[in-house]
Amino acid sequence: MDYGKILSRAWQITWRWKVLWIFGFLASLGGAGGSNGGGGSGGNRGAGGWPNFDISPEIGVLIIGLVCLAIIIGLILVVLSVISRGALIAGVQQVEDEGKTSFGSAWRVGVSRFWTIFGIGLLTALPIIIIVLALIGAGIAVAAGAGFNFTNEAPERMLGVILPALACLVPLACVIVVLAVVLSQIQLYAERAAILEGHGWIDAFKRGWQILKANLGPTIIFWLIFLVIGAIMAAIVIGGILALVLPAAALFGNNNPGALGIVAICGGALLGAIILAVLSAIVQTFTSTTWTLLYRQLTRPVI
Repeated sequence: MDYGKILSRAWQITWRWKVLWIFGFLASLGGAGGSNGGGGSGGNRGAGGWPNFDISPEIGVLIIGLVCLAIIIGLILVVLSVISRGALIAGVQQVEDEGKTSFGSAWRVGVSRFWTIFGIGLLTALPIIIIVLALIGAGIAVAAGAGFNFTNEAPERMLGVILPALACLVPLACVIVVLAVVLSQIQLYAERAAILEGHGWIDAFKRGWQILKANLGPTIIFWLIFLVIGAIMAAIVIGGILALVLPAAALFGNNNPGALGIVAICGGALLGAIILAVLSAIVQTFTSTTWTLLYRQLTRPVI
């Protein structure tokens, strides 16, 4: 297999068909979900030692409204990400088979295969979710069975339970990481089986597993290539963040940074966010295109 040819062709498509960057950007948004959890110190405590929050009805309604808005936005991003993953694959297929693609034609394929791609993602995540929930349940059961009160127990007794638990959890965590990597790779192939070959989500998942088993060597090589690309991207992002944070910290070290300084920092942050979004879109497009071309090569020895 000519790995260089696949990577070169993937870059040609990525650079020539910049409309695919839109799908790359939207696809990357779906994987960027997160939640920030914070805990406040201080405040009154009610019965049982629980914090006693005094929140006005207006603030409570505002919090509920913001939570609902965040959920709606999150769902929209998930839908756009799923559609865009399918559209990226379809766009590359159209370029290779027809010599052209467009936003509308690729988008229509992504929409038509939405539930299939969503089902593949669900199959991929389900084993990890079940394992994590089982581990959490086991941890709670062990703590409850030991009659633990972590606020009052002696440190020696706490360590007597925590250290053996960690000794078991560390190997399990490694197994979960490996399983997650394997499942994500099956997902990559399964999504292409769904778009390129028209399989349903269960058959596509089976097809993805078959392709992975039969082509483990090429898969590992490309996986390592993208691991290096990811490391380089992480270094660029960290460097960009430091380039913005360090001048800002130095400026705000002054008690009166001035309006011009604040505007410069905000402008730099906005410019950095735009550059990061464009880079993320390009990398996502290039990565998806490469896996699509590889899938075509593995299933039809012609690029």
